[in-house]
Amino acid sequence: RRHLFRGIHDPEMTRSGVEIDSELLPGGEEGNGEVSARLTIRNTGAGHMLPTYVTPSIIVRAFFTGASGEAIAGTAEERIIGRQVAVDLSRELFDTRIPPGGTFSFDYRRQRPVGAAGVAFEVWVRPDEFYNRFFGAMLSGAGGAGGAGGDKRPLLERALKATEASVYLLERVRLPLDE
Repeated sequence: RRHLFRGIHDPEMTRSGVEIDSELLPGGEEGNGEVSARLTIRNTGAGHMLPTYVTPSIIVRAFFTGASGEAIAGTAEERIIGRQVAVDLSRELFDTRIPPGGTFSFDYRRQRPVGAAGVAFEVWVRPDEFYNRFFGAMLSGAGGAGGAGGDKRPLLERALKATEASVYLLERVRLPLDE
């Protein structure tokens, strides 16, 4: 009598549908100070495109870290896994979802900054990414979404906060550079 389908809002459920691997790649550090690393996500158990439709997205970040694991400013790169459409639903912007059995790879290649001790990858899940953009557009009146005035504004602000609160870190891996 209860709806218990957990889906992408549940980190355990999401984790059960993927395999995530990371590695430092050969060819970096050849005297030129370049470092290469790769994160691979395989859709091993979702049974459908990952993420499923236009509402969620997965953000993959890579960056250099210092000795205590802190991010080094200016070294981050991001990739989006998802199907993104305009907030007015008029057009598809991109579709980078992972098909069942498919793989997504993110190659991070950069000059090693002073003080870098590792490369980190983070996999962030944004279950309500489309709603977050939609509510933000409604509140600002942008994106062809109209605008929100009067008694709608507090409801939209609560909805926006709820979509922001649904974001979670699925995986963080740090690859040490000097081992």
